[in-house]
Amino acid sequence: MENSNIKISVVMPIYNAYDYLRPAIDSVIDQTLKEIEIICIDDGSTDHSLEIIKEYQKMDPRIRIVTENNAGVSTARNKGLVRARGEFTIFLDADDFFEPTLLSELYERATEDELDITAVRFDIYNDKQSRFTKFVDDEHSDIFTPGAVVSKNEFPHYILQSTTGYVWNKLFRTSFLREKELIFAPELYIFEDVHFVCTALSVAERVGRIEEVLVHHRVYSDQSRTKLFRKYYTQVPGVYLKIKEFLSQHGLYIPLQRSFLNLSAGRCYKIYNLLWDDGKADFWDILHGGYADSLGWYKHEPSDFASDELYEFIANVGLYEHKQYQKRLKLGKKIKTEKINGAKLNKRMKTAHRTSRLRAFFSKLASRFSKKK
Repeated sequence: MENSNIKISVVMPIYNAYDYLRPAIDSVIDQTLKEIEIICIDDGSTDHSLEIIKEYQKMDPRIRIVTENNAGVSTARNKGLVRARGEFTIFLDADDFFEPTLLSELYERATEDELDITAVRFDIYNDKQSRFTKFVDDEHSDIFTPGAVVSKNEFPHYILQSTTGYVWNKLFRTSFLREKELIFAPELYIFEDVHFVCTALSVAERVGRIEEVLVHHRVYSDQSRTKLFRKYYTQVPGVYLKIKEFLSQHGLYIPLQRSFLNLSAGRCYKIYNLLWDDGKADFWDILHGGYADSLGWYKHEPSDFASDELYEFIANVGLYEHKQYQKRLKLGKKIKTEKINGAKLNKRMKTAHRTSRLRAFFSKLASRFSKKK
């Protein structure tokens, strides 16, 4: 197929996906839109994934194969992106699958409204139970009214929270990605798609969504993504710091500040509540130790945040280490957010940190004294 005839490039990173790879590839081959290319990046699979891809390539010349030596999903996607010849690019995980009309409907909407990014609804497919369940929309997804074209210009306070951080339910104009030099960050082992989507949303001028459910996201026990999360969850604040740096470099942090604050603080609060006890302590103390300050959480008023509950989380992170916070919880002590604005919070934080340093100093002194005795 000539380059000029390729409407959509489908980029598939693949790593040990033998059990689910055939349904995923079949769902692309069977698309009603035929002017596509399928770029399969085998990321050093040790099962028979590469054999399956080669088998399909013999049957369908639209399939292109790229091999990589287990460099991670970000590098694999970047390898596919740089080779994409289509007018648009979409990313498909090797265990998810598309409805047959997905690409044709995305292409029609994207070309008709000249969109940089076109999102589509998806559902969750439980592999163990063979059951589909509805996905709960993001908090501000209501900006995507049917047929609407939106951007940061109309919704600066909500654009970053308007859609999920997943890339596999979004079609991107290839020239837009290249013009804005958007790539996946290989140094991120977790939430690399969140970083990619947020940076793309921040520089996009035209974004829309299709209301039909046309992508199915497979979930199953013992997922590799779950393992990655348990291993790298402490890196999550760093992902949001990297997003903030991108916004700052492009002169977008100030106009999108409120959206970023609620995105970063809201997601970190949600993650904290999902973690096990030791994970909670680690995650909290990482935020308390500097990340929350670097993310800019303490420089704003309670009214800048989505809820009193979220601001209470931020205030507690700023004032207390996790052990201290847990002690306060047991004693039933609670911060009255209605009486603590940004200035008061920062003042109390300085006092608390000074007290903490003094306690550490005297504890160290006492320890030395007892050793001498």
